[in-house]
Amino acid sequence: MKIQILGSGGGEGYPALFCGCRHCNAARKEGGKSLRSLSQTLIDGRLLIDLPADTQSHFRQHNINFGEIENVLVTHVHDDHYCPNILSTRGTDFAPVLGCEKLNIYGNADVERLFDGYYKLFPIRGEIRENIVFHTLQPFETVKIGGYTVTVLKANHAPEQVALNYIIDDGKAAVLYLLDGGYPLTEQTRAAIAGYPRKLSLVIADGTMGENYYVYHMNFGQVKKLKAEIIKDGAADKDTVFVVSHITHNHCGLHGEVERYFKDDGITVAYDGLNIEI
Repeated sequence: MKIQILGSGGGEGYPALFCGCRHCNAARKEGGKSLRSLSQTLIDGRLLIDLPADTQSHFRQHNINFGEIENVLVTHVHDDHYCPNILSTRGTDFAPVLGCEKLNIYGNADVERLFDGYYKLFPIRGEIRENIVFHTLQPFETVKIGGYTVTVLKANHAPEQVALNYIIDDGKAAVLYLLDGGYPLTEQTRAAIAGYPRKLSLVIADGTMGENYYVYHMNFGQVKKLKAEIIKDGAADKDTVFVVSHITHNHCGLHGEVERYFKDDGITVAYDGLNIEI
């Protein structure tokens, strides 16, 4: 399984569009891995996780044709993870050659509701809408999506909606995707991870809060605790790759600073364009 982290930043990106804080100014000056776009991940070039406004720039930068991707998993409908208005050009004369006729979007019930609400105000062409198919997921169900077995988890995040995390399994390896989410995990989610029949090959965890605390996002210390907890529960072992992502300008330093924080913990700090093969 090939995992490509297209974007590794938090809700405002890093640097944030309108911000002149010391972190944002330092990132602008340093560039490189300290520049973080909105969080998005692509698996094997064919299963996309989340749909932020940065999708177009991600796909252009990495030479990816979105018309060849059939399935999208959405974690939740905060706008740094889901921006449905970018889909208005999927088809007709905007995109006359599509690799996949249908685009399947999986997520909570608000994913379709937000889409239809936006396009009620700004109508989408009927031929385009007909080829975008929504699938509502429920926590703790297991579904087959494009050759993957996806276990749906309940995220400790966004109490105004049902935010989701996922285990994605291709039959050989399993990825636990925990953006966005707080610590501790919900009891049911921890139990589902602990009882998963395959050792996790990769865990991508939320590091939004740096060394600060907020109930609906993890901080760096909690990511360390999460790693120890998952290993203790038997869901991961020494061969499991742990990655921290969703890094924000408000609470986290530049890439090198975050790497130094985790240097003795066996936790990789994500950056835009990071590729992982498991």
